[in-house]
Parts: sequence; structure tokens; C-alpha cells
Amino acid sequence: MYTRRRSSWKRKTQRRPWLLIIVLLLIGVPIGLELLTRLVVQLAGLTDELTADRSGEAEIVEAYKLGFLNPDGQPYDELPNQGELLAVRDPLMGYHLRPDQKNSFWTINSQGFRDEEPVAIEKPPGEVRIFVLGGSTAFGQLNSNNQATFASQLEKLLNERVTGQQNNPDRYQPATLPYRADQVEQALALPPRISEQPYRVVNAAVPGYASGNELSLLVQHVAEYNPDMLIVLNSYSDLMLPSSHDGVDIPGLDALIEGEEESIGSEITASVRNWFNRLHSVRVYQHYILQSQEKPPEQLIPLNMLTVNPGHPIDKTLATDDAELNRRVSRYRSHMLQIVQWSSATRKRLFVGLQPEITGRSPDAMTPEEKAILAKLGNTYTERVQLGYTKLAEVADQTVKSSANARLLNLYKLYETYEGQAFQNPTSLTDEANGVLAKRFFDAIAAELALQPKPFGAIE
Repeated sequence: MYTRRRSSWKRKTQRRPWLLIIVLLLIGVPIGLELLTRLVVQLAGLTDELTADRSGEAEIVEAYKLGFLNPDGQPYDELPNQGELLAVRDPLMGYHLRPDQKNSFWTINSQGFRDEEPVAIEKPPGEVRIFVLGGSTAFGQLNSNNQATFASQLEKLLNERVTGQQNNPDRYQPATLPYRADQVEQALALPPRISEQPYRVVNAAVPGYASGNELSLLVQHVAEYNPDMLIVLNSYSDLMLPSSHDGVDIPGLDALIEGEEESIGSEITASVRNWFNRLHSVRVYQHYILQSQEKPPEQLIPLNMLTVNPGHPIDKTLATDDAELNRRVSRYRSHMLQIVQWSSATRKRLFVGLQPEITGRSPDAMTPEEKAILAKLGNTYTERVQLGYTKLAEVADQTVKSSANARLLNLYKLYETYEGQAFQNPTSLTDEANGVLAKRFFDAIAAELALQPKPFGAIE
């Protein structure tokens, strides 16, 4: 009996080295592969190529991601995916940007607007003040700095026109038409002059806002600054927002108030995924073997689109039937009609812009990056967005026609044939594409501000 036990013990111990070898291989091979990959990458000088672009993209995405604070200014620590752009809970507006904050990409002034300088309640003498309302596109999501936003570029164009008129008056229509008929024709062929005053364009847009939030912001905050003109650039969030909501709010707040928190398991899963994606061996495989040219997943969807579930394609957030879409469009019409009525009552010029969106691009003009973005949005995304924009354009046109002070700019296909990358996600524009948007609004505003030359011999 003792012998049998001993031989049995020997057989068991003979199997153990093989088990140990397998365990060591399972642990050692990945570690060895990672160390070898790091060595090869370092010797080949490829470290920057593998890490710089992705880390830069991650930095700008994090910088533009909203982080929410309660009305007392304290963070909601239990809310997941908090970012650097701080927003304060507001019972009337859902949330508003916290004043006096900045990082490498944006500056929020003391009034909560995207501007380096404060905006006084009282306008300086002669200033023409234009306020911009909207969501992520108007705010300048993912742009390199404040100056790259369309609002800032629009202000520059307006003030450059004034400087050009002052320095080169012969290039613009004269204040008084000449006597001779042939000279009158030549004079009227020149670009019209605009009032030579300082122009201030204030970016009051807030990422994620829909028309209901913009209406509240206008009435509660912006109106007191007495803008001469108002630009409202929106539409996309209203297509995404369920009809049961009047505006967007802090996501997950109701669950948090009820005591529901993100599970520990999901937090661990996210941490493991982030660690795995930082491995050099994984980066080499993705970059050289898969030849992946796609943007990181978090940049493919609209940042701060608070009604979108990050785990589902965006097309699942769009209306799935005509009745729901009509309710969303009707809500948009109601909010925009109130904004139009405000502009009419206060005699403020209003420009309503249906914001550009990636499905307005011609497939032939799309860059590989844009095609990758579109491919991630779901099978029915394009069809649903195009139908939604068609309906929004119809009601927006009807709405602005109710006031002589309002004008509609349908910008959905503004970049249809644009050369180069226009979109960084479905609605966020590149710095260069913002220049096209600024020029479009400049042309519309300049036409409204155009000074008509007086006839020859007219009495002053």
C-alpha cells in the first residue's frame, strides 16, 4: 500500500512541471512580446508615430468632454465619464458652463461664454454686438482654440471689412453715387459698404444644447446683454432628443439621485480596456497590421450628445417612426417660434442656421477619416438624418417667415463638395471648415448691413 501511494505521488509530481511550464508560457510570452516590441519601437524611432497622435486626440477629447457640478459647484463624483469642460446644474437651462475656466484648447470668460474677454452688460459706444447660440457645432467642439471657432472668425471678417473700407475706400461702393450713368453702373458693381463700427461676436453656445435649452439661455441670460443680432445654429440635438424632453439635462442625474451608481464591474472593465489599448504590441498590430486609420471611438460620435447611449449606434437614438419624428420636429418649431417672436418684439435681427452634418457631404468628397466616421453611425443613420433635416427645414422656413426680422440659412449641405476634411465627428467641424461657415454668415450679415449709396445731389 505504501508503494502504491508513493508511485501515485510520483505520477502526480511528474505532471506538475508541465502545468508550471504552461502557466509560465501564458504569462511570459505576452510580457516578452511586449518588452521586445517596446525595444524594437524605441530602436526604430517609432515611439512618436505610435503614441503622439493618439495621445493628442485623447487629450483634446477629454478637454472637450463635459464634467458636471451641482448648483453649489461641487462635482457629481458618481457620474461616469466626467471631462474637463465644467458645467453647472441649472433648473432652468439644464446646465450652463462654469465661468472662469480655461485649458489649452478653450477659454470660458467670467460670464460663461467662450471668449477671452468679459462681456459688459452695457455695450461700449458704437459696438455692434452679435450673440451666437447653439450646441457643439456653434461652440466649436474639438477646435484647436477659441480663435478657430466660427464665431471668432466671423468677428474677424466683419472688423477686417471695416478696416478695408477705411484703408481702401475705392474698392467699395461710395456713400454718394457719381453723376454720370456709366460711373453709377461701375460703382454699384463694387461690394457694398457696411457700417464702420466695431463688431463683437460673442460665442454663448453650450455643447449638447437643443432648442429648448437655447431658448431658456436667451431669455434667462443673453437678452440682458442687448445683442443687436442673434445667430442660432442648431437642429441636430433636436433630432436626437426624445420628444418627452423639452431640453437636454445632465445624463444619469435622476439615477444618481435615486442612489443608483455605475457598477464596479463596468469600471474595472473600462480600466482593463484602457490599459490593454496602451500596450505597444497592441498599437503596433492596430497601426501596421490592421492599417487602421480610424479616429478613436470616443471621437467618432458627437461629444456631449447627452441623449446618446455610448454603447449603442447613434441611429438607435434617432426617431424610429414618423409619429415620434413629427413630435420632435414640432417641439423644435415651438421653441424656434418663441425665439423668432422675441427677435420681432425686441427688433433684433435673427439668423437661424440649420447646422451642417456629415451626411450632407458628397461621398466623392469625403476623406477616409469622414468615411470611417459615417461607417460607425449605424445602418439606418443616413436615411433617418436626411428625413429629419427635410422636416426641420420645412418648419424652420415657415417659422422665420412669420417675422421680417428673421432669416433662415440651411447649412446642411454647406460642405457637400468641400475639398479636405470638414467633419471631425458627425457635427464637429475642423478649424478650416469653420472658416467656410464664418464666411457664409458674414455674407448674410453684410447683406443686411449694406449701406445704400445716396443719389447724386441728394440733400444730406
